[in-house]
Amino acid sequence: MASYELGVVDVRERRPFGFDPEPFRKASPQANSPEIFDIDSLLRLRTFVYLLLGTVLFLVQINNTLAINDLAKRNERLREQLRISTSISTAEKLKSRELQSIRYISGYAKNLGLDSSFIPPVEIEP
Repeated sequence: MASYELGVVDVRERRPFGFDPEPFRKASPQANSPEIFDIDSLLRLRTFVYLLLGTVLFLVQINNTLAINDLAKRNERLREQLRISTSISTAEKLKSRELQSIRYISGYAKNLGLDSSFIPPVEIEP
């Protein structure tokens, strides 16, 4: 059979030209070889310290994120309370100004039967 080449890749089999997988299969270590999985490297104290440190940092980050979310919710509640308090304060100021106006006082005085006097006020000097 003829081989079709495109650059250095065998087009029919889609692998580099001249690639023979057999030597690599023969040279690969067996599955039960101790070089594939070395349990001693996992059981070193340094590895556990790194894992413990990483876990602690991860938990601190999660705690900080939860604390920030809680503070954001509390901040939003306080802002709402501040808006309500400001609104009530503004309404009370308007009511106070209305009650202090001359129109309200003169109307209330007329309801009580009081009327303004045409005699000028008397000034007392000490």
